[in-house]
Amino acid sequence: MNIAAIETWLQAFAGLEASSIGADAVARAARERITTTGCPSVEAYLARLQESEEERHALIDRVVVPETWFFRDRPAIDALVRHVMQDWGRAHRGLPFRVLSVPCSTGEEPYSLAMAFALASWPLELLRIDAIDISRQSLERAQRGVYGRNSFRGEQRGFRDAFFEPVGSDTWKISQRVRAPVHFATGNLLADEFAKGRRPYHAIFCRNLLIYFDRPTQARAVQTLDRLLAPGGWFAVGPSEPVLMMEYGYELLKVKSGFVLQRATTTDSTPPLAKRPAAAAVPVLPWREIARPAAPAAPPLEEATATAAARLQAVQDLADAGRFREAKKAGEALLAQGGASAPLLFVLGVVAEATGDTTGAEALYRKTVYLDPQHTEALAHLATRAELNGDLRGARALRERAQRALAREAR
Repeated sequence: MNIAAIETWLQAFAGLEASSIGADAVARAARERITTTGCPSVEAYLARLQESEEERHALIDRVVVPETWFFRDRPAIDALVRHVMQDWGRAHRGLPFRVLSVPCSTGEEPYSLAMAFALASWPLELLRIDAIDISRQSLERAQRGVYGRNSFRGEQRGFRDAFFEPVGSDTWKISQRVRAPVHFATGNLLADEFAKGRRPYHAIFCRNLLIYFDRPTQARAVQTLDRLLAPGGWFAVGPSEPVLMMEYGYELLKVKSGFVLQRATTTDSTPPLAKRPAAAAVPVLPWREIARPAAPAAPPLEEATATAAARLQAVQDLADAGRFREAKKAGEALLAQGGASAPLLFVLGVVAEATGDTTGAEALYRKTVYLDPQHTEALAHLATRAELNGDLRGARALRERAQRALAREAR
């Protein structure tokens, strides 16, 4: 039985590549559904998929195998709660904090977020978590709120005593208090209507989904989520996805062992994400500290202190402020005085790219990597340049190298 057409349908409808979830798994699921529905051929089953929403969900449920647990991404969750308690909440008193969890799977992630906010004494009536998944079967389990031993991993399980009650042997039910801020719904991130009617979110958790998509589908998904993210919002992804997000104008926050990003600083000349070609790189500035305030208007270089670190910061501030000509002049002056370093070369590369000098930018990124072979963002930019130049093998190797460097940084 040739199920290639069903693989194509799965990718078009849900973005799921057979190679990423397993061709054998797709084939088994397709054969099972064809037999169950009594369709005489693959063509007849494809027609049924087009006609029946129920069958579409039945196939998706058979293909998607949820694998998650409570506080799976605890560093990112804890960092978000600290940010809200220490910064966001003070600036937005009385307003609800809005989070999107997609895909939410069987509910462990959105419930973990609710528990973390409760533990920090954030009023749960000022918390809204929209939990979306394409699998109805997973959502039914999430809404039941009953979990077995496999959902509780790791050594820190005090939250289970605080927010769950035992309902059987090795089975626990989550409390109504934690359920209240979480709102579950079926949704397909790739559907045109996904973002329709949704208000902006202050944080989006989209972990370990983009890695299952091909490049054009990744672009569609990121563009949709980008439109839903409020200014200054946080975007949490899985450990294999930050390098991809950097290519779409995001920069990492320093969250140890967590993978959280924000939109990078842009200028009026930078086109919106939705209008960029899928593989186009945009200026990405180096990592920032959590809750770093917006850069003030940069002082002239002559007012900076004489130390190399302060002069480098002055160049960075000029770039952050969009004063690229001044940043280039100041950076080149620092280079001429023997101040070459990987951070300086990278900033000059970003400036070159922002002003359209892609050849100069690539050369500067390569010099950056020569001085610092683990410079994640320079490697990510080089990967994008390689891809745009048609060197797909080189781009893949650079991304893998960047991901390994990022994993070491997070330890």
